[in-house]
Amino acid sequence: METNIIYNEDCLETLSRMEDNSIDLIVTSPPYNKNFYAPSSGADKSWSALRGRQIPYDEYSDSMQPKDYENWQRNIISECIRVLKPTGSLFYNHKDILVGGGIVSPSYVYDFNVHQQIIWDRGSSLANDPHYFQPITEYIYWIVKDKKEFFFDKSKSAFRQNIWRMNVDKNPHPAPFPYIMAANIINCCSKEGDIVYDPFMGSGTTALASVKLGRHYIGSEISEKYISMANEKIRIEQSQLTLF
Repeated sequence: METNIIYNEDCLETLSRMEDNSIDLIVTSPPYNKNFYAPSSGADKSWSALRGRQIPYDEYSDSMQPKDYENWQRNIISECIRVLKPTGSLFYNHKDILVGGGIVSPSYVYDFNVHQQIIWDRGSSLANDPHYFQPITEYIYWIVKDKKEFFFDKSKSAFRQNIWRMNVDKNPHPAPFPYIMAANIINCCSKEGDIVYDPFMGSGTTALASVKLGRHYIGSEISEKYISMANEKIRIEQSQLTLF
């Protein structure tokens, strides 16, 4: 498969064309299905509805039936594991959703080899429901294909513990993750020249980090708008690299 390109299609289409054991590292953050729990209309919202902003994606409603969402994510993770090399890892950023006095958690990740659960301390959050402490953390699930063969060089990590304190970058995408998150994962869990894939590329943070760190990237993204944003970031970075 051609590298250093973001394919304008559903990630399952991209994954279906990938060979087994062909990708070194996968870094991604899927949509959380948050909008299913936070109706966009109606002035009368009970306390059991999710408080906090919705995520206004360009080409996606983010409002699937929960079982359909879980099955979709399991399918994607399964395909990601298939295409990873035995030395490869999948870093999967997700979060708990507080709703109805309880928690909707991405517990399906434990169907796979979760090597470690990393806590992303965002430092702040727009969600401010009076019935909960303000939620400022998300998770990064480190899933490995082979428990004995996965590649990891801790000496290249900017973090030594499993709590990563990172502010959200300024980004026109409605749900970005920090550049340092992608760069840190790529730096310590892949080598120069490796192939890094992001099935939900968004505005291109994973691709940008890959370019800066000398890796090849492949992305999937259904929004042409976000692909344009990503390609512009990459173009600027590559033009700067040619100056030196």
